[in-house]
Amino acid sequence: MQFSKIKKRVMSFVTPSLQSRINLYATVDRHFHDGESRVWMTLDGEPFFKAEDLRFTLESNRRYELAKARLPEKPVRFTLDIFQSDWYKASSELNEQIERELKEEGWHANYDVQQDLLLYPTLSIEEALTHRHAFIRGFALLDRRVGKRRLERINGDTPFEFTCLKIRLEAESN
Repeated sequence: MQFSKIKKRVMSFVTPSLQSRINLYATVDRHFHDGESRVWMTLDGEPFFKAEDLRFTLESNRRYELAKARLPEKPVRFTLDIFQSDWYKASSELNEQIERELKEEGWHANYDVQQDLLLYPTLSIEEALTHRHAFIRGFALLDRRVGKRRLERINGDTPFEFTCLKIRLEAESN
C-alpha cells in the first residue's frame, strides 16, 4: 500500500485539536545501496519522533560488539549444527535483549513502525493502548478515541509515549 494512503488512514485518528499541527512523513534514500528508509513525525513543523533503520541497526550492532565477550565460544566451522550450538542460542537471545532495550529507550526501526502504521487502523483503542509495541501505545495517546479523563490517568512508559502524552495534554488544555 502506498504511504500516502497509510498516512491518510492513520492520521484520521488524530484528535481534532492536533489535526493541523501533527504530520507524518516517510522517505527512502536511494543513494544507499539498500535504500535506507525513515519515518518521522512533526509537531508544528518540528520533529518529535524518528524511526531509522540504519541508526537502529548501527546502535544495535555497537551494543552487541560490547556485550559479545559474555557469549560462549563461537564454533570454528560453519555447518548446519551451528544453529543448535550454545553460541547461536546465546547470540540470538543477546540480539533480542538489545533490541528490546533500544525500543524501551526510544529507538525505533523504520520497518517496525511501518508495520505498526498498517496495523493501527484495525485496532480498538483498548488494544492500541495496551499493545506490546511502544509506537502503537504512543500514537494511541494522540487518538481522538481517548478522552481527557483517561489521558490524565495514563503514564508514559517509553520516551515516545511520554512525548505523545505531553503533546496531547497540552493540546487539550488550550
